[in-house]
Amino acid sequence: MPAPPPVSSTEASTPHPPSPSAAMIAQAFDLGRPIEALVPHRYGTHETWALATMAGRFLVKRLWVGPDPEWRPDLERAMAFEVRACHAGIDAPRPIEPRAPAFGCATRVHGFGVFRAYEWIDHRPVDKDDDLGEWLGATLARLHQLEPLDATPEPQSYGLFPAVRWHAWLADGEAQGRLWAPALRKHLADILDASRWIGEAFAEAGGYVVTHRAVEPWNVLISERGPVLIDWDTSGPDSAPLEAAHALLDFAAFGRSAPDAAMVRRALSAYTAEGGAAPGTGRAVIARRVGLRLTRLAERLEVTLGLVDHRSIEPMQADVRAREQIEELPDLVMRLTGWSTLLAT
Repeated sequence: MPAPPPVSSTEASTPHPPSPSAAMIAQAFDLGRPIEALVPHRYGTHETWALATMAGRFLVKRLWVGPDPEWRPDLERAMAFEVRACHAGIDAPRPIEPRAPAFGCATRVHGFGVFRAYEWIDHRPVDKDDDLGEWLGATLARLHQLEPLDATPEPQSYGLFPAVRWHAWLADGEAQGRLWAPALRKHLADILDASRWIGEAFAEAGGYVVTHRAVEPWNVLISERGPVLIDWDTSGPDSAPLEAAHALLDFAAFGRSAPDAAMVRRALSAYTAEGGAAPGTGRAVIARRVGLRLTRLAERLEVTLGLVDHRSIEPMQADVRAREQIEELPDLVMRLTGWSTLLAT
């Protein structure tokens, strides 16, 4: 869905809309009497809070404030897939059903927006020394078997914007004197070339499924019961082999300068043992990783140009980061292409 991808919380500085009271949320989800006020937890793409009541602890997420966005139907489908994955035994936070659903597991709190609630999971973040190879491969394979697709879907979060749009961003950036404008002029041909081969790679990849689409180390919690996959809101259609290649390399490189080859082998072995198809090697299999970089870059360009409002991105920091991402693109493609050889079976 076209909701923006997660952005570093260091870019979040725009004032938040007013928060509801703990009693409002507890009543909306029938969670008992609160024993303390809502405690801000994290603000990446969405604001979240910890809620403690007589019934236990919960995580509360605000999806949006104001009119429903155009991507609400995509979110409804993502919620349905999340429930299906939970029923299939994939470990994820348990959604709490609201008293009066607006759609799926979400409800409206008058004057404060649309919310979800989940069971609270005591956890720590993933560490580079966590051995998640087998878990990752098996989890991806099970995800990819839940909802196969017969037709080729539209690629989403692959950074496939028309050339005229990149040229328009460049013209606006130069007119406004944005920090990233000289870098975009220098590397515009690289971006347009990447867009071409990314589009070709997606069209030829096959293995189209509905899946999580954000299987990243920061979306996994390490709990007493093992790894837990969170943040299902962007679930939707994708290419299974491209998602697998992206996830296997990203997890194996997490906290390292290069992927742990042994972890890639363990993850790939678990993935194929559970029925997943080996993604192959070469530039085509890194299309998802590079496309996501272009998606995030485009979002930052639009924020700095004042074309969109995104509360989790501070424009000045986005200006600097956009310049860095443009300058890094050629080296990123070269580095990831080299890493892809680790996916050879």
